[in-house]
Amino acid sequence: MALYGDPPQNVHVTEDDSSGSGNGRRTIPVGGKLDGRDNVWKNPRPFEDLPEDVKRLLSEKDRRNPGDGRTTVQKLEGKHMLTLILYLDSLSPVVKSDVYNDISRSVNMASKLNDLYEMGIIEIFGTGRTNTNVILITEKGRKAARTIRELIGIIEG
Repeated sequence: MALYGDPPQNVHVTEDDSSGSGNGRRTIPVGGKLDGRDNVWKNPRPFEDLPEDVKRLLSEKDRRNPGDGRTTVQKLEGKHMLTLILYLDSLSPVVKSDVYNDISRSVNMASKLNDLYEMGIIEIFGTGRTNTNVILITEKGRKAARTIRELIGIIEG
């Protein structure tokens, strides 16, 4: 089954049925193209024009990755995340502005704090009277901080 019509003249497409499944798979050599379009961004294909197999694959991918699509590990490997958890464990409760002053003034700090909130590591309380946000580490966050410290001890020990 051809995904986007016939291949261009300069690409040799081979059928591979080494799995014995009866599903011939198309292979494209490194540096080859799937179709003859020079720039896919100048001439995008609407979702409705894609083959049913491709539509199904893309729909399943959306269901597998809800939200922003990042896993917990991907969220935690961001810059300052582990330091932030250890800082909050040591000093909780803290005012949000202290986090910006002591850890980083990065424009992404708000999204990092939101990630920790969504993971259940912290709670954020807003005070309407003074417009101050107070961050409190949860018990789950304290367990995570202990584990991070244990990991650091193993690596440094």
